[in-house]
Amino acid sequence: MTAVLFLALTSATACAGRDAETAPQGSVMAENRRSAEGGTTEKGTIAVGEFSATPDRLPSCFHGVKGATAYRPPGSSRDGRLVTLGTGPRGVVFAPISWGDACEWAAEAKRLAADGYHVVTLDWGADRRRTISDATRLLRSRGAKDVAWVGGCMGGTLMLGMLTDRTDRPAGVAGISPLASLGGYSAGNGTSYDGELLLLGTADDPLSDEKRLREVADSFPEAEVTVLPGRRHAAEIFAGPHGTAARRSLDGFLDRTFAPADS
Repeated sequence: MTAVLFLALTSATACAGRDAETAPQGSVMAENRRSAEGGTTEKGTIAVGEFSATPDRLPSCFHGVKGATAYRPPGSSRDGRLVTLGTGPRGVVFAPISWGDACEWAAEAKRLAADGYHVVTLDWGADRRRTISDATRLLRSRGAKDVAWVGGCMGGTLMLGMLTDRTDRPAGVAGISPLASLGGYSAGNGTSYDGELLLLGTADDPLSDEKRLREVADSFPEAEVTVLPGRRHAAEIFAGPHGTAARRSLDGFLDRTFAPADS
């Protein structure tokens, strides 16, 4: 148990060590943004299908986005915020890096929502696995028949690690710059999972370079592995010079993930 906790803490520290100023798509440290946000929090708790949640302030990066709504799950007084946008049966959960928040994947979330996906982005709660599960439950309560997970760095690492739990699995998982310090992965972890898998990173990323990415792939032999040039990490890749290629890879993954439901 001590070894597993050490690996998990090592992974969290690695992502936390990124410079906040390099974060893409309007993302900055979560606490700084929250202090500057406008809007008011509605009172009371509402039930969204079978998922109860309290309306919350919408992050500034989603202001003006039609239909974008923020929720906070029960028991999450200051963290774990979930932001939904878009509608439809194809759900996508975006998870940020260790210190990231709901705005980290804002540009991709808006793009996919405009393309007909039902999307949730999130602020981490105290229990990060529960935050991912809550986001998934929220999408399903709002009509998503299938859900794909997309996570950067720690987000992707956790999502891939959660595949060892056979209950309530997603239809596909895309790990964007996942960490090789796996904290729960083992060789062949992905052999019992029959959903779509994508591992995407850059060749010279200091935290998740091509060698480390292929170490992760050893645990998920069915995964598609995409390695792009450069040093960009997680969501930064989509805002960089190879963003078009990254989006093409992500879109291909989503097309494959939801193809059975669409056929």
